[in-house]
Amino acid sequence: MARKKLQLANNPLLSGPSLETRAASGIPYREVSISAIETDPNQPRVNFDEDRLVELADSIRSYGIMSPLLVRPGKFPGKFILIAGERRFRAAKKVGLATVPVLVNHDKDDSNETTLAMQLVENLQRSDLTPLERAHAISALKETNNLSVREVAAKLGVSKSMVQRSLDILDLPDDLLNALREGASESKVLLLSKIADDELRATYLKDLDVLTRSKLKTELESVSGKTTSANNRVVSPEDRRIAEEIQRAIGLKVSLSRNGTDNEKGRISIEFYSEQDLQVIFRRLVESAE
Repeated sequence: MARKKLQLANNPLLSGPSLETRAASGIPYREVSISAIETDPNQPRVNFDEDRLVELADSIRSYGIMSPLLVRPGKFPGKFILIAGERRFRAAKKVGLATVPVLVNHDKDDSNETTLAMQLVENLQRSDLTPLERAHAISALKETNNLSVREVAAKLGVSKSMVQRSLDILDLPDDLLNALREGASESKVLLLSKIADDELRATYLKDLDVLTRSKLKTELESVSGKTTSANNRVVSPEDRRIAEEIQRAIGLKVSLSRNGTDNEKGRISIEFYSEQDLQVIFRRLVESAE
């Protein structure tokens, strides 16, 4: 059976019209008792900044909730499970609202897989998840439902490389995981993960806040002996265009590099994240050769 792809980009909750616009357009929403709504224990977001919640509560106190929450029917009549909008829900409780506007999702596919995917999409679009929260949520979606990286990416509407990068976070050593928990840049931390030497990695961790990503990358290339002058020359715009064309044709991450001593020679690398991806590469290469 074909898996259902979420189409949340056009969801009335995420596209952001006001309640007045919804009413004028005939988009249904209703007011329900805030006590009738339960949060989802599987919600991927676990950390809520208290200062931002207070700011949102002040805004709701002054202007009300401008965009309704997304819920689905609960196990008992008149009860609902929150799918999206937990920050607004928590802020509304701080204000002491008795009712809140909601959109009720009556989709027959109300499985945990679909609910988690919808919550992930909302949080990804709003950039509300920390890298670790995103990694754990994507891993849960993948492992619980036995999905491939490609299937997770299709369901969430993101790239396969983004899914794989998130999964790679869970394999980071403890020092880098702690750095992420403390708010370190995800891209910088992933660069540091290439250093196997714990002591050397710790040296860079101390200065992570003041190092730009480009500076850090240059430092690491120098330390690893892989400077562009020693091994690979800088990729030209034409080489980059070729790599991007191959990447679009195959649908997987492609990198191209030239030999620093002989620019006529080089290497093309294609990343794959599942057996299915490998078969796609095989078919594309064989078909093009025939």
